[in-house]
Amino acid sequence: MRHTIKKILKIFLYPVYQLYKFLRPTIVRKFQNPKKVADKLYFNNFGRHINWNHPTELNEKIRWLQFNTDISIWTKLADKYLVREFVKEKGCEDILIPLLGMWEKVDDIDFDKLPDSFVIKTNHGSGHVFAVTDKSKCNLVQIRKDLKKFIKTPFGIDTVETHYFKIYPVIIAEKLLLNDLAISSSIADYKFYCFNGEPFCCGVFYDRGEEKNVTFYDMNWCRHDEWRNEKNKSEPKDIPQPITFEQMKSTCKILASEFPFVRMDYYESEGKLYFGEFTFTPAALTGGSLSKLAMIVMGEKLKIS
Repeated sequence: MRHTIKKILKIFLYPVYQLYKFLRPTIVRKFQNPKKVADKLYFNNFGRHINWNHPTELNEKIRWLQFNTDISIWTKLADKYLVREFVKEKGCEDILIPLLGMWEKVDDIDFDKLPDSFVIKTNHGSGHVFAVTDKSKCNLVQIRKDLKKFIKTPFGIDTVETHYFKIYPVIIAEKLLLNDLAISSSIADYKFYCFNGEPFCCGVFYDRGEEKNVTFYDMNWCRHDEWRNEKNKSEPKDIPQPITFEQMKSTCKILASEFPFVRMDYYESEGKLYFGEFTFTPAALTGGSLSKLAMIVMGEKLKIS
């Protein structure tokens, strides 16, 4: 009897749940107070409320920028498709990963026209990425199914990253870059924390199955383990200085010069530099892989008015 009741309830409640999932992003955007929610999230992560009058550490100041300045450009540059236009305008087209296609609908993707290896992802989220090394051996039906789910999934709602709300979601495919860093199971992601175009430090993310596998370096490629999150107990690897390190730094000065803060993400493959993305709210402003000391030091570098 109890099993029957549960089954009946499930049948009737499932459409309600699906309707809620569909309407929730709109409800949240229209009726929640983003600033209050951001403050609550900050309290949950750091044990104190945001000091809106005198913010100090990095994440706190980024929240201040979010709610006290015009961040419309963040939306364009967080869009993994539209950002390519900005990079071209800045004269850095040569570091863009070759684009293989863009589609508004998943059903329009013709996988037969794509090469044997490629990366396919949505332009508006994080983690919605498939790195296909051999098209003949992967489940393209499942990839198509997941992409349909991803493209309908709004990003930044729960984390109050409001600049993601207005990105029009599409799917893009790019060339798959070769990982030639022997000590990493995945291509290394070189993330530069920049202030008014001046790169301060670089977090090298490797073995990307584990998000916290990172080693930090200054702009002389001296290692700084004290900038690494204290909760990360794994031993950081010593990463060799990339061949394109000087080009990475000079490119930061070109692309990030307009912004009080942005994290510039790059890749290096076969001795060539490639642009990754602009990140204005690293780790959804939870601190992520940064230590408390790093957040304080970088907070001092971020000048706001």
